[in-house]
Amino acid sequence: MTKMEILRVIEKNPIILGITNTDEFFKVKMNRSQVVFILFGNVSNILDIIKKTKEMNKLVFVNVDMISGFSSKNSVIDFLYNNSNVDGIISSKPQLLKYAKHKGLFTIHRFFILDSSSWRNIESQIKISNADIINIAPGWTKIIQWTVEKYKKPVIASGLVCDKPIVMENLKVGAIAICSTNHSVWDL
Repeated sequence: MTKMEILRVIEKNPIILGITNTDEFFKVKMNRSQVVFILFGNVSNILDIIKKTKEMNKLVFVNVDMISGFSSKNSVIDFLYNNSNVDGIISSKPQLLKYAKHKGLFTIHRFFILDSSSWRNIESQIKISNADIINIAPGWTKIIQWTVEKYKKPVIASGLVCDKPIVMENLKVGAIAICSTNHSVWDL
């Protein structure tokens, strides 16, 4: 699947399922969303988690920062690229994303915005990673709006996006999608 095709699927599925354990597989399988962010796992089970999620005909993105036993070395990307059919990588580490993009994987640069200084830091980090999508956490509407207005990249809101008004506000200000681990949001 090309990067443009992946982007179109994300745009058509603005509610991204963030999963944190295997008990959620049944809900993921039954949900109409075609996009899943894997936010858990370890070096011994991540390939099986990816495989089971892909068998549900979902686009699968792995947050490599949240996989126990992984480091922020390029070998993590090589491991996933060579041993799975993962669609993309999520990380807050620009060098790792740069390498993943070089390998042809779709990349999502996750930023934790704690204050105005961390928001201003996006520019220098995105220059390094050149990620396909910017992911802002937490999904505060004003921060999403500023990011959409400043950068020429699609934006996903995540973190504390836990009810319909927050989802709708983020999409209204220009986020192409939101990611939530809250099951009630999955069914919107």
